[in-house]
Amino acid sequence: MRCRRPFVMGTFNACTVREEARLVELAHCAEERGVEILGVQEHRRVHTDDQIVYHKVERCTFITSSAWRNEAQAATGGVGLLLGSRARKALRWVYQHTERILIAEFSSNPLTTVIVVYSPTNVAPTEEAEKFFEDLATAVRGFPAHNFLAILGDFNARLGPEDTPFPYHDSTNRNGAYLTALLMEHELLAANTLFQKRQGKRWTFQDRATRMVRQLDYILVRRKWRNSILNAEPYSSFSSVGSDHPVVSMRVRLSLRVPKPSPKIRHDWKAFANDPGLQTRYTKEVRNRFQQLDKGAEPSSEYMRFVAANEEATRMCVPVLDRARTSLRSKHPEVVTARGSVEEARLNFEREPTQQRCGELREAKQLLFSTYDNIKGEELMEKVQRVQAAQGEKQ
Repeated sequence: MRCRRPFVMGTFNACTVREEARLVELAHCAEERGVEILGVQEHRRVHTDDQIVYHKVERCTFITSSAWRNEAQAATGGVGLLLGSRARKALRWVYQHTERILIAEFSSNPLTTVIVVYSPTNVAPTEEAEKFFEDLATAVRGFPAHNFLAILGDFNARLGPEDTPFPYHDSTNRNGAYLTALLMEHELLAANTLFQKRQGKRWTFQDRATRMVRQLDYILVRRKWRNSILNAEPYSSFSSVGSDHPVVSMRVRLSLRVPKPSPKIRHDWKAFANDPGLQTRYTKEVRNRFQQLDKGAEPSSEYMRFVAANEEATRMCVPVLDRARTSLRSKHPEVVTARGSVEEARLNFEREPTQQRCGELREAKQLLFSTYDNIKGEELMEKVQRVQAAQGEKQ
């Protein structure tokens, strides 16, 4: 099935989503804003091995390669993909190119290749930055020109007016020079610099100490797909996650190829076992459909007739279970209230950037994450009580 409507992909430096509460809030924000493919930098989740890890969170799937540890043994870096249900069904494969580069391919028209990157900072050693951009160039060269290529990343790069149509900065820094060379060599465009926006809709990072803002995050696409890009800009809608970066999203016109869903019917066999009337009716239905065994028939064909008779009797006699809907923690009334407090505190801080307002915003975010933890604890206690009650009934 082709999903012909435009979809949204984005890039987001989360600063950290090690805590489960932050990850759930991130998944909620992505689902609420319709972001199907989200490249995530600095998740700071260290894996015990080098394998890709898949993590189900809310209705999304979080795919990560391991973060690493710095000299102080603190977790840092790490890249990943947060996929909505459509994108997860269209995912063909994903692999780690380097610790800073994750690559995935999706079934679509045309094939879509997504590269998630996290660049060294502009003050990192030159050799480290050069190696990163060389590794990225190698990855780009490995995919056909007719693929739709999207590079979602925090490049720690500033682009000046000589390198992009609508820049935020007056000059290009070192990482920006490497990025410009990559754009020129592979005929790429920085999508979030293609559209004329006011200054407040261009920056992608705000220093928490100085309140200075910069444009460091970009979504890169091939020049030939320029007309498929409907819009690209940063939004503050992920502020409840607690990052100093806004999400940068791009609305693109492509057709994700999602397989047709196969309906699964679950029957309530517990109700069937407790209802003698249903059992009697079921037996009659099977007998009426199967009749007598044909002694001359092949055993395999008679077995298939028997199976078909039971399937038909099940469809007619056994009640169907209602589809259980998983309650989402992000929709819990207490979480919704706490999230509203975060948004109110954020707006107050933007209007009045004082230490008091900053503290109020910090407290509101901590309250949101602690609310998630409390609800998770309550859910675990309810499960324990149900298990204990079930054991008591058996005894």
